[in-house]
Amino acid sequence: MNMVMLLENVRNLSRESNLIDNGTDYTLTSSGWATLHDYGNIALYNELNLVVFSVKFSVGGSQRYARLKIGSYYVWGKNDVAIATYTGIACLPSGLYDVLLEGRDDSGGSVTVDRLQVGKAFLSDATGYGLTSYASAITLRTPARNNLPCGPLKNAMFMVRVWASTGGAQTNFENPGDSLTNGVSLAVDGVQVSWSVRDQDAGSIGNACATYYGSLSVVASHTFTISKDNGGTTVHITVYVNPWLLGNATHEPVTLCFAERSTLYVTMEPLDADPTKTGKLGKTRAVTFGAATDFYDTQSGTGIKVFSHTFTDLKPSETMFLVDGLGGCISNIGVDAV
Repeated sequence: MNMVMLLENVRNLSRESNLIDNGTDYTLTSSGWATLHDYGNIALYNELNLVVFSVKFSVGGSQRYARLKIGSYYVWGKNDVAIATYTGIACLPSGLYDVLLEGRDDSGGSVTVDRLQVGKAFLSDATGYGLTSYASAITLRTPARNNLPCGPLKNAMFMVRVWASTGGAQTNFENPGDSLTNGVSLAVDGVQVSWSVRDQDAGSIGNACATYYGSLSVVASHTFTISKDNGGTTVHITVYVNPWLLGNATHEPVTLCFAERSTLYVTMEPLDADPTKTGKLGKTRAVTFGAATDFYDTQSGTGIKVFSHTFTDLKPSETMFLVDGLGGCISNIGVDAV
């Protein structure tokens, strides 16, 4: 039996770069917003830019706050910064951007950053958007491609990152059913959704940040609408759409379509974090008895994880391949085809 390996690199490392990696400690003692450190300029040119960042603090605590500004975009904010590492991604248009880490300490102590990393990654089949002042609904069409070795694209993962501030007042992100001070909510295709991660404001410091991850069909347009209780609330938003991005929601990136007895290979890697990344074949049944009977094969792990399955007793076209792992991505996908 002759086998042919058909593999596609959907994460292009030749177009990826680590733009800032600064491990110097910087300390701030200020009861109002001030520059913790100016890291200088980064150049993002010629294409849609997937920006990946990681911020590590060695001193933090209650009433200690930080936010990351790239150019005119606030892409991350955290209230009550702990001694921890915070990560994320953002989608920015081409340009030259100054990178500032801002902070404040209302506790009478200090906040210290240990290390900042900012880089540019590249995943194929992407689209996205960035705005420093949200004014109206954003509609994006998902990518479509039928020539993948394992089958056509089925769904894309949407990442919506929002930073919000209301001058001199508290700002909060609302999930369905919430009624909060100066609330900011998100609707997808006209239906309000819950934020995947949200960091609410504290008092009136002007620093609230939230992220939504959701899997939506390709070959379609999807609309994202931000609603604000207070018209004076400023909203910075970036949206990134990609089938190879992993989230905390279950995601089916492709419709499997290849010959039986072939082997599917999917490489999953860290992107902005190194979570447990999981691939599985099957789906939740009409009546479920747990994962052991819902899925024919489940493989998971941290680091670089390769999922593989040889279809000796399953038809690929009748099987769903599902992934999850917030902070990770798919880097290679293909089949050893009969």
